[in-house]
This record gives sequence, C-alpha cells and structure tokens, in this order.
Amino acid sequence: MHKKICNICQKLPRKIKKFYRQIFSYNAIKYNFSLKNHYWQTRKKNNNYEFEPNDFQIERAKLLNIYINNNDIILDIGSGDGSQLTAISKICPNIEIIGSDKDKYACELMKKNNFKCFFLKNDDFIFDLIKEYSPSCVTLFEVLEHMESPEELIIRLLNFSNLKIFASVPNSGYFVHRTRYLFGRFPIQWIANPNEHLRFWTLKDLNWWINYLDIKRETIIIPYKGIPFLNKFFPNLFAKGLFLVIKK
Repeated sequence: MHKKICNICQKLPRKIKKFYRQIFSYNAIKYNFSLKNHYWQTRKKNNNYEFEPNDFQIERAKLLNIYINNNDIILDIGSGDGSQLTAISKICPNIEIIGSDKDKYACELMKKNNFKCFFLKNDDFIFDLIKEYSPSCVTLFEVLEHMESPEELIIRLLNFSNLKIFASVPNSGYFVHRTRYLFGRFPIQWIANPNEHLRFWTLKDLNWWINYLDIKRETIIIPYKGIPFLNKFFPNLFAKGLFLVIKK
C-alpha cells in the first residue's frame, strides 16, 4: 500500500504540470501556410511509417467491436495516417477494412502498411466507393468536426439503409475545455493549426443534433475516455470523447 501511495505521489507533479499546460498554454507551433496541404507530412515528420494506435483509437476499436460482425466490411472515411485502422485490425482481425482520405500523403502511409486506401477527390467519391464495394459499415472517427457541413454527409449516408454508421467527436464540454473558458481561453482541440476543427459538440449538443437531423434509426451515444469513473456518472463534464452508433 505504501509503495502504491509513493507511486501516486511521484506521478502527481507531472499530472499537475500537464493540467496547467492544458489550461494556460497553447500548442508550441508557428503558423506555416503549407500546413493546409501538408498536415500529415507535419505529423509524420520523422518518416516513421509504423502506426502505433493511441489509447483513444484503441478504445474506439473496442467500442466498434461490440456492434460489428465478423463478416462486416468497413469503409473508413478520413483514415489519416492509418493508426485507427491498425487498432481496428488488431481488435477485429476478421473484418475487411477499406481506408480513404482527402490527403494523398495519408493514403501513401496507409498503403505502406498494407491497407487498401482510396484518395477522396471529393465527397461524391465516398458514395462511389459505397456503391462499388458495398460495405456494411461506415466509420467516421474524429472526422465530422473537420467538416463545414457534416449534416449533409450523414443524411446522404442514411439513404443507404443497409449501412451501420459509426462516428466519434471530441466532447467540447470536457472539464478541461470549460476551465480554459473560465480563464478566458478557447479550448484547444487542434494539433498543428487552429483551423482544423470547424464544428463542436457537447454530449447534450450531440443528442440535440440527432433530433435535429430527424434520424429515425436507433442511435446510441457512448461517452468514453477522460477521467475514469467520473466519466460514467458525469459524462457531460468528465468524458473526453463521444462515440456515436447509428444502427441499420
């Protein structure tokens, strides 16, 4: 017991410093016009082509695994560097995954790691892929917040009655973001450039948004990550992410 208490005490200063940075600092990066078209080159500047999923990607893959079947085909929209696909393939090894992204460099990264990936020339190409490959699931993990009109994409996807739709967005009501507001700073949900996120949701906003879109199918919102235990009882404040399931 004494050893556990000592370990907690050793970690506490680091956690306090991290919390302080989250509230009072900004991402240490200078504006660069090329970021607009070279996002993943910036993220993968060490030329490391090995994809190591983070805790959020692993958790999303675990949640996805609850609702899919072994024979499902997944079309992932906005696959980025493929780390999320790696997490899904490890946790759901028997399913087929098709990646896609609007960033050509991201597509190259995925292909280097043996994922099937398509360059999205425009949003219409998404629906060409659906018609050609007949996926049973579409995943949009950390994508909707980057779009000017995610409503249009969701409504068009709902026209395919045989599709299960899975999405995730950051919870803008997370207590760290609220605390930044308290001290006069806007929440930081971006990595390289403040223009990355165009839309924002809290848990209540996401519930409202589903009704706003008049989605007739069964929908499930699962708050995840953040502060353990508290994120179960007070998800509005202490869950860092929101996982959306739209069933067939």
